[in-house]
Amino acid sequence: MDIPINEEASLHPISTQGNRYTDDDGTDFYKGKIFKDKQELTKLLKLASVKKDQRFKSVKSSKDVYCARCVDQNCDWWLRATKLKSCNRFEITKYRNIHSCGAQHLTSHHPHASADVIAEYIQPNYLNGKGPSTKDIKNIVQADLGCKISYWKCWKSSEIAKAMIRGTPKHGYAVLDGYRHMLMTINEGSKTSLKLDDKGRFKYFFASYGAWIRGFVHMRKVLAVDGTFLRGRYDGVLLSAVAQDTENHVFPIAFCVVDKECDAAYEYFFEKLLDIVPDTSELCIIFDRHPSIEKTLSKFYSEAYHGCCTRHLGENARTNFHCGAFLGHYYHATKAYRRDVFHDHFEQIRIINAEVADYLENVGFHKWCRAYFPGNRYDVLTSNIAESVNAMFNEAREFPIIALFNDISKRWSEKFHERRMAYAKVKTTFVPSAETKIMANKNLGNKLLVHQIDEDTFSVTADNGIAMVHLRSKICSCREFDLDKIPCQHAMAALRHKFGDEYGKMIYEYSSPYYKVESYILAYADPIYPVPAEEFWNLPLEILERVIPPLEKKTKPGRKRLKRVPTIGEVVSKKRNKCSLCKRFGHKTTSCPTRSNEVAGTSNGVVS
Repeated sequence: MDIPINEEASLHPISTQGNRYTDDDGTDFYKGKIFKDKQELTKLLKLASVKKDQRFKSVKSSKDVYCARCVDQNCDWWLRATKLKSCNRFEITKYRNIHSCGAQHLTSHHPHASADVIAEYIQPNYLNGKGPSTKDIKNIVQADLGCKISYWKCWKSSEIAKAMIRGTPKHGYAVLDGYRHMLMTINEGSKTSLKLDDKGRFKYFFASYGAWIRGFVHMRKVLAVDGTFLRGRYDGVLLSAVAQDTENHVFPIAFCVVDKECDAAYEYFFEKLLDIVPDTSELCIIFDRHPSIEKTLSKFYSEAYHGCCTRHLGENARTNFHCGAFLGHYYHATKAYRRDVFHDHFEQIRIINAEVADYLENVGFHKWCRAYFPGNRYDVLTSNIAESVNAMFNEAREFPIIALFNDISKRWSEKFHERRMAYAKVKTTFVPSAETKIMANKNLGNKLLVHQIDEDTFSVTADNGIAMVHLRSKICSCREFDLDKIPCQHAMAALRHKFGDEYGKMIYEYSSPYYKVESYILAYADPIYPVPAEEFWNLPLEILERVIPPLEKKTKPGRKRLKRVPTIGEVVSKKRNKCSLCKRFGHKTTSCPTRSNEVAGTSNGVVS
């Protein structure tokens, strides 16, 4: 790292002996160059020697002076650096930059290509994302530095580089309380909680940014809850609660790292979630029927309505009963507004497979179909939004805990800014998706006949029958107006009949304010500030002295599992073998019947 003190330091002339020494030897070393400390000087010197395929040795190394020369005693290359009096920085005071030696000292493996030096070179690759694999590092080093290193050194280099960028997993837990303090200090209104076990080790960490909490006030009150396992050194599980905005984008509410998915972990999660999302009858919580969620949710959210993920339920039924023919009617049934339409599809399910129908009925219609759901889940029928977040942080799940939450903060900060700026330019009253639905319903409503019964009650005749609309209550017998909170085609016809030329403005008055562009922008209005680097933390003494041990890890035999464990009943597609001889699936070339027949025919020919 080049840290010049002033402009004069970077303009010192290079010490030379005759005209054969040039100003630039391709290493970026020169007289007057400043380094942060002696360690940085030696590390960059080794990296430069690897790049140029030259060797040097240290001839003097003290706290104030560092001298190095070429391994060839007759070579002119020489470097001297001294410590500045006011700080720990080192400055190159003498530098002869030309090697006058031959190639007799070169070997196939460079002595300065240590894991630390390689890590210094590859660390920029880990600034954004997962970074290169061990195999990629081997190729990078050979292509860029012309140096061959072992697989173990590649792996060790990657571990050091990751630690340089993200910190070590152990250190992440050790300073987690300080990180928590800084997060709440910088982001006003944030809620965090840290729990340790009986031995003083880490157990749970909950975090919700103030921008998320304030933004959710302007969102539809539907949450999806899910968990995904972490792949770091100490494992663990990341629990998440997310919402869906009116443009079908994922909106974060809270994240929590726990030791494992169990009743105690979800109790802690819902207890902390209750502080930021109150338990009301307006709230709906969607989950994938994980037994611990189902068991603990009612303890903290008794007023809220609970619904299961329709996708998980359908896949479970498909797997358990080895039947997929019912799925078309099943998904139509889940989305139906009216109960008669729901029962039409459900009867078809019963005809296709009675066991599936009994299974779905035992779960309870109110858990998975919109027509019987006692609350309002709008169009959020699955927990896919929570699983989208899991996929969003797929790479970050390998990071140490602080690096994980830094990545969460960074990603959502970018999303908030992106959406805030994009929708500030929208000139319509409602968000585009709602405006599209309004226009479609308005066009359909223009063709319907309306009979007014009283001031707010209307009978609307359509092709599929008569619908009753009550504008004051914002309900229609088709139930689309009730559940979507946007006037359906029947309500549009009633509004046109009642308000005449003014009915275009009244459409927005009879729709939910959650669809307003203003509400959308307010949800993303507050910025999310990143926690600064650890050296800039300002902590109370008691937090500064507190060191938290990580989770107690029990090492299992064998290679660590990186792929997700499928949920109960989840269908996992398996790769099918394809024969290169007959081009059919289900077997390999070695077991192909065609090949067996050919071999048998050849054998018979030989015998005869």
